[in-house]
Amino acid sequence: MKKEKDWLFVLPAILVVAVMTQVPFVLTLIYSTLRWNLARPDLPIKFIGFGNYLHFLRIPDFPKLPEFYTILWQTIVMTGSTLIICAVVGFLFSILLDHDVPGINIARVLILGPFFVMTTASGVIWKTTVFNTTFGWYGVIAKALGFTPVDLLSYHPMAVIIFLFSWQWTPFFVLIILAGLQGLSGDVIDSMKIDGANWFQSTFKIKLPMIFHHVMVALMLGLIFIVKEIGLILVTTAGGPGTRSYNLPYAVYMEIFNGSNVGRAGALAAMTVVITLLGVNLLYKMAKKRKEKY
Repeated sequence: MKKEKDWLFVLPAILVVAVMTQVPFVLTLIYSTLRWNLARPDLPIKFIGFGNYLHFLRIPDFPKLPEFYTILWQTIVMTGSTLIICAVVGFLFSILLDHDVPGINIARVLILGPFFVMTTASGVIWKTTVFNTTFGWYGVIAKALGFTPVDLLSYHPMAVIIFLFSWQWTPFFVLIILAGLQGLSGDVIDSMKIDGANWFQSTFKIKLPMIFHHVMVALMLGLIFIVKEIGLILVTTAGGPGTRSYNLPYAVYMEIFNGSNVGRAGALAAMTVVITLLGVNLLYKMAKKRKEKY
């Protein structure tokens, strides 16, 4: 009888989570079916069904693609490139930090620093003190070496955004992967030494497969967190030039705050959620397939 009522203890938490997450999402779905322009209060709010979705998903008129598909591709490139960089660099940093040497705790704290810096604050700092071609570090160093500094934010916005995303989120990957490495049994480490495994074999053929699920967890959580980033884009490139550094969440932001279009913003937000869930599901299936194989 007691076990049958145990679920009552988690009911308050379930209700809070449902109210905080599902209610806003349901409202977003409802808004996505409306023609509602905040800048035109004279126009009535009208139900148009899937009209807002069809506006974005209309069949591409090749060779010219609708803007939605361009932004979708940019989101995939930004997020995918950042995840790969964070996973690779995060794993290598984790290997370096998985040693009991003097000062290792200080090094671990320093490497985790960028993760705790506010996104907009770090974006402003990078834009004004590093990438500025006049008085930023990049501009000063380039001129000192005899080069003419190029405005990276204007000519290579995607590369800059990917770099900043990677700088911001690599510590998160280090946190999870290092936890996996620290959790490896001492017997495994001793066995590697006794068997004479070299650094490459012990790192990539023994340690990496054993913490594979930690890496997959980092990738899935990283996908959820990175795909919704707009702070760095807002304060550095502002999505420009044009829409060259837009991602889907930034497009949602522009639709509602610049275009005042509630319906289209809701439709774009709903599609962003669906695309993100598909990506997470793909990573989950990859992890599950590998678990069944081995």
